[in-house]
Amino acid sequence: MSLKRNNILLIIGGILIGAGIGVVFLFAILGGDDFSIGSNAEVRYQPAVPEIDAPAPRFALDSLSGEEIDTGQLIGKPLMINFWATWCGPCRLEMPLLQEYSLAHEDSLEVLAVNVGESSEEVQVFVDEMGLDLPVLLDQTNSVENLYRVRGLPSTFFIDRDGIIRYEHIGLLSEGQLRGYLEGLGVIE
Repeated sequence: MSLKRNNILLIIGGILIGAGIGVVFLFAILGGDDFSIGSNAEVRYQPAVPEIDAPAPRFALDSLSGEEIDTGQLIGKPLMINFWATWCGPCRLEMPLLQEYSLAHEDSLEVLAVNVGESSEEVQVFVDEMGLDLPVLLDQTNSVENLYRVRGLPSTFFIDRDGIIRYEHIGLLSEGQLRGYLEGLGVIE
């Protein structure tokens, strides 16, 4: 009697494992850019972690000046997205370099400085103190930081004119590193 019961449990277990593998296979086949479930529910695919040579997750944030900037509208020009905070020492050290390169290459490069989790008042004091003139975006809810899976500040993503992530740099950027990334994007020859 127990032999029959063990066989039945093995068969049920095999069916459940097979069904699980089938579900995973089905999602792998359907995992395109986007797909719909039901009449009103829409699911958009975003990579779990932004990857090199994959499309950059699109976002829209308000700038310190109140203008909404949508990265989807910036396709066609290389983009550098820098995640930073006012309390971050390395962020403070690299900001003048980012400002310099933003101005020097304003015709061939978009630079976005995305502040994470701070009030516009705190950010404005920092921007005034540093004399910054580059676009500063406010990610006060940390939603874009989470979308990009930022693991440390500063973090910088370098995106080509087609919207593909080509490089990611975590930590303080040296001028040599920045030049190398921008050469790779074709901004500097």
